[in-house]
Amino acid sequence: MNPPPDTSSKTKAEHAGLCVSIVILTLNEEINIEPCLASCQWCDDVHILDSGSQDQTQTIAQELGATVHTHPFESFGKQRSWAIDNIDLKHNWVFHLDADERFTPELVNAIDTLLKSNPEQAGFHVPSKLMFMGKWLKRAGGYPTYQVRLFHKKRMRFTDYGHGQREQTTGTIGVLDEPYLHHSFAKGLYDWFDKHNRYSSLEAFELVSRRDKKRPLSSLFITDPIARRRAWKETAYRVPLWPWIRWCYTMFIVGAVLEGRPGWTYARLMAIYEQMTQLKVRVLTRGESFETDQLPQNKTEIFDAQDRLASPAASSTSTPAQSNSPPDRTDELGQLLPESSPWTFKEKVGRAIWMLVGRPIFRLSFHNWYGFRRQLLRFFGAKVARGVRLRPSVNIEVPWNIILEEDVTVGDQAILYSLGTIHIGARTIVSQYAHLCAGTHDHTDRRFPLIRDPIHIESDAWIGADAYVGPNVTVGRLSVLGARSSAYKDLEPQMVYVGNPAKPIKSRELHEAHS
Repeated sequence: MNPPPDTSSKTKAEHAGLCVSIVILTLNEEINIEPCLASCQWCDDVHILDSGSQDQTQTIAQELGATVHTHPFESFGKQRSWAIDNIDLKHNWVFHLDADERFTPELVNAIDTLLKSNPEQAGFHVPSKLMFMGKWLKRAGGYPTYQVRLFHKKRMRFTDYGHGQREQTTGTIGVLDEPYLHHSFAKGLYDWFDKHNRYSSLEAFELVSRRDKKRPLSSLFITDPIARRRAWKETAYRVPLWPWIRWCYTMFIVGAVLEGRPGWTYARLMAIYEQMTQLKVRVLTRGESFETDQLPQNKTEIFDAQDRLASPAASSTSTPAQSNSPPDRTDELGQLLPESSPWTFKEKVGRAIWMLVGRPIFRLSFHNWYGFRRQLLRFFGAKVARGVRLRPSVNIEVPWNIILEEDVTVGDQAILYSLGTIHIGARTIVSQYAHLCAGTHDHTDRRFPLIRDPIHIESDAWIGADAYVGPNVTVGRLSVLGARSSAYKDLEPQMVYVGNPAKPIKSRELHEAHS
């Protein structure tokens, strides 16, 4: 593997006075380790504490200049304390990072400023931004949640708590408000479920061990956010239907419902995690034990297991040679990995108001109230000139993306699918059932991203009944698109087009009007 371009000299020079060592905990992190180390180029003392990776994590880290140490993983608390006691750290101040986490330039600058003004602190709570499906989940991720990641190695040790750790110090712990980025799903859902299955077990053991040490009710409302969160966690597992309550809280109280599919998906995943924890607490309190689960170690085994479940007979009759051969799969991830919502919060609210209020009023208006409908569209941000006539059954998707010049006419049941801008020139006629579609998706990208290319129809054109105009198409002045024809490319001015796809058949000639 070739290392990334060496920009470290400039980066380190910019932060020459920032005396902080970095320790990164790893286990089979070859997917994450390179971008993680790239975010650490400002530091002159980077260490990898590996728990016995079987992939290329250690090799990649060494090639990129990090110092690699190995120690069997017992728990997060013990692993972090082992790093303090056994790694020859160059600096007194240490930042602990996980491989799926990243520094930002803003965080590095904040650390530099903070350490100069607060040299006597034992450590600092640092928030993280949860990144999922290409989006920062500010609401669903409960931002800000804090962990002690920056600390003085002579003033701090860690002990276990659930699947995380608690701090042991006689000093004071401050707060650093600038976050690091947490790409929790960088290795996929299989890895996430694998980790959280283990985390839920550790959480259940910790909760059961403390069931006789009940906190006072006042601890649920103390000002310290870290201690308050721990108190609520210990209380919640006793509440019936807690996973469902957690889902409702995340979706509707915190506001994950406003973050689109990434927020909804994450809320569901966390409810599943809470359910796993609660079920394991019940098992432990009844004196039972868990059965040992062994997850498949690679994708081939996962696909083999899926094939056996789908077709038991085929599995039982396969030959040894067949069972040892990896399946012929050219598309392991499937077609669609949906992108996060491309709409801003303001746009979502505007579309909701239009669909719930504006569109029903538009449709219920009397058929010749053209002026009323013009004014209604202007209220929702459309640019509508005088003389425009739109029938009440016209379907407009996003009104503020509409530009209609003087004397435009749009017929019954026409669709202005204005995900992108639709600009219709003066005196143009859009006949009944015509469909102007200013939006599509990139089918070559697994994220299937929305493309909002505009449509521009110049003046005096005519779009026939039930015709279709696709995104990024310009219809020239005086051009005609015949009934039920489809335009996927630009139409030249003053030509008549018919067919699917539309082709020119003749030039358009206008005769003088007779009195």
